[in-house]
Amino acid sequence: MRLFNKNIRTGQLQAIIWIIVSVLDFLSNLQYGTSINALEFTILGMLFYAYIIFGNAYWLIPHFYFKKKNSAYILLLLLLLLSAIILGSMGSLYLENIQLTAKTRIIVAKVFVFHTFSAVLIFIFSVLYRLTLDYFVLNKKQDEIKAEKAQTELHLLKQQLHPHFLFNTLNNIYYVAQNGSAEAAELIERLSNIMRYFIEESTKEKVLLKDELELLKSYIELESIRMRYEMPVDLRIQGTIEDIMIPPLLLLPLVENIFKHGVDKRSKENFAEIDLRVEDGQLLFTTSNRHYQMDSTDLGRKTGLINLEKRLVLYYENNYELITEKRVDIFTVKLRINNHGN
Repeated sequence: MRLFNKNIRTGQLQAIIWIIVSVLDFLSNLQYGTSINALEFTILGMLFYAYIIFGNAYWLIPHFYFKKKNSAYILLLLLLLLSAIILGSMGSLYLENIQLTAKTRIIVAKVFVFHTFSAVLIFIFSVLYRLTLDYFVLNKKQDEIKAEKAQTELHLLKQQLHPHFLFNTLNNIYYVAQNGSAEAAELIERLSNIMRYFIEESTKEKVLLKDELELLKSYIELESIRMRYEMPVDLRIQGTIEDIMIPPLLLLPLVENIFKHGVDKRSKENFAEIDLRVEDGQLLFTTSNRHYQMDSTDLGRKTGLINLEKRLVLYYENNYELITEKRVDIFTVKLRINNHGN
């Protein structure tokens, strides 16, 4: 059972909590003075809370603690708490119109002790707040991944296994077989492997990189037979790939873009270069092909890359880089995945 309705966004939930805390703090402060005094102390209190919570939860923890910079995190946390205690105490003394004199040193000391104790409690709350926030983000990401997987499967059925692709490929194989070529059986086997991969592997969370590469090779082979002129495709693989796993059909859109948007059937100048490298915990996948000045081609290519990037964000968050380079007649896409894992 979920504690909160999915329709309530994290930001809305935070706003509701801050409003409730502000109202309770205001009502508590009413017993010590007028409504104006209560409002002033409430504003000061909210600033004190926000300074510690947001400073720790949104800045220190993500930029230092999560990145294993423990010494810097502790030092900056102490500075954050110390500055909050000093500013909060000075603000309270100012609102209470208490001067820093020898006669008031006991009152001043009590104010500093109170804010020190409060700062420690708010710090603990900020850690819990960060954990809660990450919990909501993780749940949201898992829901998005499930939706993306369902959408991907639907996309595969509509696009990858589209009758247009199948009929064209079968017609090409028929043409090759009709001419008595021994390639026909191999091409039929490749088409069968692609269809099996779409049906069986695409529903998995991750697949072996070497299996994904076999899919790419089969796809390239089938697309090549419909070319009027022979198109050189240079596929280079460097590094150890045997145990590496990636989301299914992650690399295929980049290869599809070559044949969908980087080929002119009337030209003999078509080419494709595909480079896969695994090194230092990074996976680098680069494609280069001839670029033709066609508006519709650019639009289709852009749509494909946008859909790919949505998947990359869901699976890898910020641990990837997708770069496109368009020179006069060459279009290049570079995909770098950090900490690809297994």
